[in-house]
Amino acid sequence: MVFNEKKNPGPRAKRRGSTFHESAVTILTPGCHFNGKLYCKGSSRIGGKIEGEIVSQGLLIIEEEAIITAEIKAEEAVIQGQVQGKVEATTRVELSSSSRFDGDVVTPSLVINEGAIFNGNTSMKPPEKEEQAVKPIPVVEKPGRKDFKGKPGPKIKMPEIGVS
Repeated sequence: MVFNEKKNPGPRAKRRGSTFHESAVTILTPGCHFNGKLYCKGSSRIGGKIEGEIVSQGLLIIEEEAIITAEIKAEEAVIQGQVQGKVEATTRVELSSSSRFDGDVVTPSLVINEGAIFNGNTSMKPPEKEEQAVKPIPVVEKPGRKDFKGKPGPKIKMPEIGVS
């Protein structure tokens, strides 16, 4: 019985598929210092010092030891350390209890846990997919009875109630 033409594809074959890149993990440990533009795909954890710009296609976790001075664009960001700058996320930003954030946040969903320090501005816009999906609903008149042409019906007399 043959289920797959290649009996043993090996580890290199797994790396060629899109699932490898989507599940890739980028880690910058607390001892690292980076200055410039950092691109990440998949889940990313940053524990070092970053200055510049971070672009993440996936979940971005800023660890407690991290000191970030940057403009951040991500799908989702969880901030546990110090961030100064602007964060723009397409789905969600979470400030953990250990975080300190100074700057601007643009996201459809912002979670600030008790103990987090937030000094800045926030702008909440709906996710991009929802903006495209929302269309005006056309007004459809209900079909009426054939014999009703807008003529008034019989008048009903209401009993008068007196106040004594």
